[in-house]
Amino acid sequence: MVNKGLILFYIIISFPLLVFSQKANPVLITNLDDLVSETSGLLIYNNKVWTHNDSGCEPKLYQIDTITGAILYEKTILNATNTDWEDICHDDNYAYIGDFGNNNGTRDDLKIYRISLSDLDNNLLTSIESEIIYFSYDPEIYPETNKDNDTDFDCEALIAKGDSLYLFSKNWINKKCYLYSLPKIPGSYITYRLDSLDTQGLVCGADYNSETNTVSLIGYVYGIPAPSFIYLLSDFENNDFFGGNNLRYELNMSGYQTESVVFRDINRLWITNENFLGHTQSLYDLNLFTLGIRKKQVSTGCNIYPNPANDKIFVSTQINEKFRYSVNDSFGNCLIKTYKKQNFNEPVIIDISVLPTGIYFIELFGQNCIIKSKFVKL
Repeated sequence: MVNKGLILFYIIISFPLLVFSQKANPVLITNLDDLVSETSGLLIYNNKVWTHNDSGCEPKLYQIDTITGAILYEKTILNATNTDWEDICHDDNYAYIGDFGNNNGTRDDLKIYRISLSDLDNNLLTSIESEIIYFSYDPEIYPETNKDNDTDFDCEALIAKGDSLYLFSKNWINKKCYLYSLPKIPGSYITYRLDSLDTQGLVCGADYNSETNTVSLIGYVYGIPAPSFIYLLSDFENNDFFGGNNLRYELNMSGYQTESVVFRDINRLWITNENFLGHTQSLYDLNLFTLGIRKKQVSTGCNIYPNPANDKIFVSTQINEKFRYSVNDSFGNCLIKTYKKQNFNEPVIIDISVLPTGIYFIELFGQNCIIKSKFVKL
């Protein structure tokens, strides 16, 4: 979140313009309810879309109607305050809320709240218990500035990958982005800088797509005309997020405070902006096809036997690559899913005994291709 005194700053100060070589045009989906006027993070789980506000607001998550922008449900997070919530992410079991906004560079109460995804998905619950991951920056280099927007120790972006959480900083001074990591286990930790990317702007949100091994960073350039930007980080190994292919695009959203981003699927990003400088809080869609990004090759080279089957199937492929898999019904609902990559050169056994009789579709998601096929459950 930007100090609202920035409005006057925009009026009286001009900045050099940053030239972008690539453009992107997000499409408005809907304006959002005034309850989330400071929307700062996005999470999608079981096709439900959740957001939260940032500093000084209630410690709540809000499920939004992506057609009308209305609020469908509210969930109060217990054992929590909203000092400056800036991003949210999830893994298989938990969601993580980053209370680590630090515009002054003086906070000594940085934390991440961990909540159960099953509790979040339970419409009967209006409140959710949380556990806390406390952290601080390396004390050897962490200064106390006590001045708005004059620190390289602000942070507004968070992803989960493997057994770690990764933080992407919002550097007001040098306009770079620093990478940090933390365990997912509640406790108290010191985090140390892992890497740096010259983003030439302020990073405000992040998301990770495990199916394509891609990280998206969103933010804006501080100054007039304040263009928003997005980074797509791909072709990296392990947590070397900045070491692969880094593509930067200017969004057609100058003057917007773009705060959050999430992968809607492998081909689309959803973006929100706060209510700021006359721009109403809104939800946008960005189709990655429009950026000229090549879609992964889709193949039908998947062997399934027996087919039809009663209780289990054996799945294999001749492609020398590790895959995650999902099993979907004819309506596109995911019924079985794994995030663990496996090598399908040898047959992999999938238990389908819990599925009703019918036709199903299996998808294997690899680094370089997607394999689709179908089978019949007797």
